[in-house]
Amino acid sequence: MACHGRRVGLAAAVLVLVMLGSRTVPLRAQDANGADPVPGPLILELSSSTRAMALGGAFRVGEGARAVLHHPALIAGEGFGSSRTKIGGATHLALSGSRAWLGGTVAAGVSFLEYGTSAESPLALPRDAAVLIGGGHMSASEYVAALGFADELFSVDVGVAAKLIGQRLGGLGGNTVAVDVGAARSIGRVATALTVQNLGRGLKLGRYEVPLARRVVVGAGTAGRAPVGPLDVGGAVQIAREGDGDIVPGAGLEVAWWPVQRRVFIVRIGAVRVAEGDSSPITFGFGFEGDRIRIDYAQRDYRHEDLGALSHSIGVAFR
Repeated sequence: MACHGRRVGLAAAVLVLVMLGSRTVPLRAQDANGADPVPGPLILELSSSTRAMALGGAFRVGEGARAVLHHPALIAGEGFGSSRTKIGGATHLALSGSRAWLGGTVAAGVSFLEYGTSAESPLALPRDAAVLIGGGHMSASEYVAALGFADELFSVDVGVAAKLIGQRLGGLGGNTVAVDVGAARSIGRVATALTVQNLGRGLKLGRYEVPLARRVVVGAGTAGRAPVGPLDVGGAVQIAREGDGDIVPGAGLEVAWWPVQRRVFIVRIGAVRVAEGDSSPITFGFGFEGDRIRIDYAQRDYRHEDLGALSHSIGVAFR
């Protein structure tokens, strides 16, 4: 009875959060040209997972605590993870941890982005990662702190995450709260997930108001890897509707080889749609899995106007 009551309570909480998020109207403002601002901040669309970055941005089951910043229904297991990504002169850091709690899994995570910009107002801050390589004389930062919980409800994994989102530009700063809700289910060897992100009011920085980048993400990935001869193969695919309305598909494949038990070497390749600019759609990476540790690397080539830079990401996870 206690377990049933807890699951009913979780379902009611998710329903209330969805209703509140859907009825919350983002703050509206106009830029200097009288147009509605592009939703932000950019950190809401950057991946905190090195493995997902190498797979074209698509998440697979097994991300553990890192899912709290992207797909709360995929939160699972106990462990700790971190990643550091460089895009030109910009630095993106992410930390997360999870553990079992009340029959489900609770996770906490924080993501921080720091970069230089020439923008004079928050409305003009970058909304595309390629723009970060341009830099500028002004210091800007963005952050997300999230607390999430996932559990099984009527044979479906359901997750919810509350987030504190902040942005700084020079002497201006502001923050707001938002909610992510999601559901996931495994069908055979494939796990599917649907997540609605950033349900909440926009950021207000001084006289500027920026709506949040509300995203809807649908994804699927293999639950584990399937043996193909001497190798193990897995993959993932996702379609995201970004805050500005763009539809961005991404997908990736990983191939693993383990010459020694519990010593696994992995190569990953992926592709993601590039909405604007000349950035490469190809992503690449590799990894190593030991007894209780996983080390990942990913890279992507970004291009903006006459500038270009390789984005490098390194991730470490313990379980």
